[in-house]
Amino acid sequence: MTNNPIRRLKLYLSMLRYGNAHNRDFANEHYHFFTTMQRNLQEYGVTDLRGRRVLDVGCGKMFWLTLLLHSYGAAVTGIDTEFVESTPSLGKYTSLLFSNGPERALRTLVWDLMYAPPYYKELARVSDFPLRFENVDARRASVTELEFPDDTFDVVVSHEVFEHLPDIPAAVRALRRVMKPKAITYIYVHNFASISGGHHIAWKYPDTEPSTLVPPWDHLRENRYPDIPSWINGLRERDYRQAFETEFDIVDWFPTSKEGQALLTPEIRAQLAAYSEQELLTKGFVIVARPKKPQNNVAAYVSAEAAN
Repeated sequence: MTNNPIRRLKLYLSMLRYGNAHNRDFANEHYHFFTTMQRNLQEYGVTDLRGRRVLDVGCGKMFWLTLLLHSYGAAVTGIDTEFVESTPSLGKYTSLLFSNGPERALRTLVWDLMYAPPYYKELARVSDFPLRFENVDARRASVTELEFPDDTFDVVVSHEVFEHLPDIPAAVRALRRVMKPKAITYIYVHNFASISGGHHIAWKYPDTEPSTLVPPWDHLRENRYPDIPSWINGLRERDYRQAFETEFDIVDWFPTSKEGQALLTPEIRAQLAAYSEQELLTKGFVIVARPKKPQNNVAAYVSAEAAN
């Protein structure tokens, strides 16, 4: 993210413009992710999320996935490195000011005043169940420093968060510790190599609203427009696979939607020869995995599976 005040102001103006234009679209996209996740998890043996102990990694100020899971009936905890509270209050913004700084406090205030009401109204409209804001469990915590006991969670979920984590191996090790032996992940990672993977706001909707200013895949080429709302680690899909395969047995690993195919010209393709075409055109991927069996105590693991 840029430190230039003028460029940062332009970035925030762009974010406001996209928020005004697509706030309700975000709600629809989020609910679609939730229902798709719910349907896919059934294929992996999680027939019902109600009553399940779920960890949402990187719930964010919108905490939408935590809210949906909580409202549906899951025993969910959302964590984020920034202070999260489900209702506006003076204490909330004071805590944000001291824990995350004045800029984050101001951004959250603008969200709460301008965008949260219509967003949650739309999310409630498309949901098949009432939204319950009471007793939402959202906590400020780092995924690498989880204070939960071993074998706490049945399911770990995350949406477009892992690309922002600085230490993926440490995060994966921490998740394995707090997951039950038969627990499962459903983690969606925004693919850095995709046309929108640089997180530039101008490429939020590359196929329907392509940028006339920022070149396609600028973050992989000259990177002349590094003005993005948050830091990203720049890891490729193979890096995530290496980290997860160390601690987890992969149940499934699949790409999500394609984007930018019409914009991948022969010239750009030649410049990005180090990437496969599938890597460049895939927006993201989902990691479905279970903790590896302990190598030094297989019998105990089998007993834990039977008890679960």
